Amino acid sequence: MSFEVYETVKVKEDKPDEGIKKGDIGTIIMVYDTPNKAYEVEFVDEEGRVKYQGVYLSNQIDKLK
Repeated sequence: MSFEVYETVKVKEDKPDEGIKKGDIGTIIMVYDTPNKAYEVEFVDEEGRVKYQGVYLSNQIDKLK
């Protein structure tokens, strides 16, 4: 599956060390092509502050329906 910058996605697995839970929604802010296709996703809290920003592979995120 492929994603684009500014696309809204949800995570498929928990990242407890970063405070991210399965189903959390984030926005893709960068797409990497090398060494592998990967996506930098930004998550914000209820007040719009960034709570976590990290890199995910396509099998770790899903499109919103």
